[in-house]
Amino acid sequence: MKKILLEKFARRAMLAAAAFGLGITPLAAMAQQPAPLKIGVLSDMSGIVVDLSGPGSVVAAKMAIEDAGGKVLGRPIELLQGDHLNKPDTGLTMARQWYDNDVRAIFDIGITTVALGMQDLAREKNRIVVYGSSASSDLTGKNCSPNGIHWTYNSYAQAYGAIKGALAAGGKTWYFITVDYTYGKNVQRDATAIIEKGGGKVIGSTTHPFSSTEFSSQLLQAQASKADVIALATTTAHAAAMIKQADEFGVRARGQKLAPLSLVLNDVKALGLKPTQDLFVTEAFYWDQNDQTRKFANKYKERFGKMPNMIQAGTYSSVSHYLKAVAAAGTDDTAAVLAKMKSTPVNDFMTKNGSIREDGRMMRDFYIFRIKKPSESKGEWDLYSQTSIVPALEVFPPVDKSVCSLVK
Repeated sequence: MKKILLEKFARRAMLAAAAFGLGITPLAAMAQQPAPLKIGVLSDMSGIVVDLSGPGSVVAAKMAIEDAGGKVLGRPIELLQGDHLNKPDTGLTMARQWYDNDVRAIFDIGITTVALGMQDLAREKNRIVVYGSSASSDLTGKNCSPNGIHWTYNSYAQAYGAIKGALAAGGKTWYFITVDYTYGKNVQRDATAIIEKGGGKVIGSTTHPFSSTEFSSQLLQAQASKADVIALATTTAHAAAMIKQADEFGVRARGQKLAPLSLVLNDVKALGLKPTQDLFVTEAFYWDQNDQTRKFANKYKERFGKMPNMIQAGTYSSVSHYLKAVAAAGTDDTAAVLAKMKSTPVNDFMTKNGSIREDGRMMRDFYIFRIKKPSESKGEWDLYSQTSIVPALEVFPPVDKSVCSLVK
């Protein structure tokens, strides 16, 4: 017996020595672990628009990974998360480091200044970027890139419902309060096109700094214009503060209407139904639309404590579509995965028969919602009443060959 044991120990020692000679540890010799597939969520995790995506989008990405089984092509999926602090240098430095460390795709992004830089960086590094909370329509216009996909919405689509609702209610003349950076200028530009197409007229505008929390000067100028509608071409957080301050000034009490062009579910929830009732919003998703949306939303709420907005639902959708494309392509090669993503219809709880256009725009229907009166709401998150569906070809302008070089 002692002789047999000595022989076994000798054989193991020989195997270990052989493995060491090849530069392989004994454990690695028995089982080589495949390298993880790395993806990242880069967003505002602590700043002014943290509730728009932020940690909520990270939760949604984790849910998509879990529902994919945690692996693709036999490789574990590793999720990185980063806070760009709404600073282009911080965001692009982090993204560059991720790409250099083999992160294959980065999701969400947010603030326009970071998003526009990501278009060039993803192309330079031959990686993928998928925009969830970025709104600038320039991402599929003059700044389009073969490596970028604009997933959830854009400034034109989001403004559409609020403008249509106000025009239908008799709003002929318009005045803009616009955040003074690229996003605000894009929103005002796109919204003006919708207003003029609908027979309205813009009679003035003023701007506010991104750092503003007080808007009395801008609101007084808007009141003095006597415009039928005051359009808030600013971020969700700024718009929410403006609505409160506008009511303190008696803007709506004196007959002027407000058209916030960026409100989403979390803003309405934070403000409450009294100040937001009967405003119109355009969104790609609402948690209480049908059985599929409710199933996802309730599972998400169990994890995060809140119902998801369209950005967070869109993060799940985009990560899920990406992972399916990797599996279908049989590789994480950028060109192969992008081709598969663009050739495969998008069908999930928030999108039916969606498609990725040649300029990178993910085409999907949108929904116009009226925000409920307090007396109509039957629960904490019962906030919207759907009024209409807007087909993708209506809510997104057609591709412009003279602007995007990808369009043939």
